[in-house]
Amino acid sequence: MAAKLKPMTAGWLLAIIYAVGVAGFLFSQTRPIVIKLVWVNLLLTVIVLLAYHKKWSKEFALSAFMVGACGFMLEVLGVNTGWIFGYYQYGPTLGYDIWNTPLMMFVNWLTTVYITRQVAEMIASDTVLVPAIAAALMVLLDFFIEPFAIKNGMWLWNSVEVPLQNYIAWFVLGFVLQYMFIKAVKFPANKLSLPIYLIQLGFFIALFLFDK
Repeated sequence: MAAKLKPMTAGWLLAIIYAVGVAGFLFSQTRPIVIKLVWVNLLLTVIVLLAYHKKWSKEFALSAFMVGACGFMLEVLGVNTGWIFGYYQYGPTLGYDIWNTPLMMFVNWLTTVYITRQVAEMIASDTVLVPAIAAALMVLLDFFIEPFAIKNGMWLWNSVEVPLQNYIAWFVLGFVLQYMFIKAVKFPANKLSLPIYLIQLGFFIALFLFDK
């Protein structure tokens, strides 16, 4: 799949979109509008990311699909049993859902696993260390996502605080998915993986600090 814009240009455009999103969430007048666009932004991000993927193959397509599907099914089990991440429920913000789970969770898991794997591969090459670093990056991102998601009705925990079980599950399951993904398929660096990770992390940190 060929992308017409240079990776740097696409990265800056995404950064601008996310920056506009931060501004939108900081003002009460615009918050209801940008909340409705969260799922659109998630979909746009994965489309742009995959547009710059360099090595398309049946192995990659199947592996990527399985990553998204496994992440989605983990969410289905988690939200309906409370056994995996703790007891929580999704709100309407993330769009259409089945089995009490938004379909955007497929997109979210695929995007997160893909970009954190690639960032981890910039740091290490060991087949155990890479998934461990990638899983830690996933947990770091989730730590800053949680306050944002709860405040904006994406999901709600039954407990007052986000349970430690959630972060442990993210690391363990993230490690397993990353390890399987790495073993299943190899592909070259995507120049948008690191920018998207930093853009998303910056987005949630900015709202964590300023959206009081």
